[in-house]
Amino acid sequence: MVKGDVNKPKGKTSAYAFFVQTCREEHKRKHPEQSVNFAEFSKQCSERWRGLTANDKRRFEDMAKNDKVRYERDMRGYVPPKGMAKSGRRKKDPNAPKRPP
Repeated sequence: MVKGDVNKPKGKTSAYAFFVQTCREEHKRKHPEQSVNFAEFSKQCSERWRGLTANDKRRFEDMAKNDKVRYERDMRGYVPPKGMAKSGRRKKDPNAPKRPP
């Protein structure tokens, strides 16, 4: 069962997410048969991201800006289906008994 609207535009991607995506592609090119340990891979990627200069990060930040523009453009044309209103926080029943301490 799919939760939410399948026609809703995909969310915007951050600069770090673009960086991790390229890291993963590099890793797959170098080691095509090797399975990836996600925890170890994430640590290595985050260390590499912290070590990048602002100039190197700019490429990924530009990709994120372009994706944000794409997302905003797609959301302008998006109309949510009826019955898919934002569900707020449930109201607490004032008559409900209090929990003991």
